[in-house]
Amino acid sequence: MYAPAGSALPAARRRRGGPAVPKQPERSLASAFPGALSITALCTALAEPAWLRVHGGTCPRQELGVADVLGYIDEKLIEDYCINSQTILLLRVIAAFCFLGILCSLTAFLLDVFGPKHPALKITRRYAFAHIFTVLQCATVIGFCYWASELILTLQQQHKKYHGSLIYVTFAISFYLVAGAGGASILATAANLLRHYPTEEEEQALELLSEMEESSETYPVDYDIANQFQPPPAYTP
Repeated sequence: MYAPAGSALPAARRRRGGPAVPKQPERSLASAFPGALSITALCTALAEPAWLRVHGGTCPRQELGVADVLGYIDEKLIEDYCINSQTILLLRVIAAFCFLGILCSLTAFLLDVFGPKHPALKITRRYAFAHIFTVLQCATVIGFCYWASELILTLQQQHKKYHGSLIYVTFAISFYLVAGAGGASILATAANLLRHYPTEEEEQALELLSEMEESSETYPVDYDIANQFQPPPAYTP
């Protein structure tokens, strides 16, 4: 007895519709989310004018930032001893490192979202090189902010508004935004480094299985069924 072709069709379809070869996705939304927060914080810090707060000196401005030294510089800031040439240079360096941090963080975010398969980009994303560079940029900005605050404090102490004025310089919102961006990048780095990835041998085996699965799908189901359940030729003496 031979089973009819119609009864064998569901079984063949079940074999065809079996569990597919699992593929390891390269994109990581767990690290993309803190990466997006880092980009937002750095962009906001760069646009926010409040980086340093000044109190007690002859400078009439209470807040200073990188926006004061990008492009046109108000001459009153120099005349009122708010900033000098060295402080201007430091604030411009801070702005440059902020731009570099935004670029590194944006690169890391795109790699996490799209997950390219190119070997160089895959290694860059898996080892979180772009996120690590963002953390370094944020740490550099924090260091230069502290240096700039010391220079402004020294300048204000040399030009007190009153003889017994209490002079101090504190950090404003942009400084803390940069620190928050660095913390978010650290979380994104940890999400990439702590994730389990298949070894090179496992990846090759998965690719081979995927190719075999794709090649088997090139033949129609009816073709396999007709060849498998074709009855033998009639007996002839």
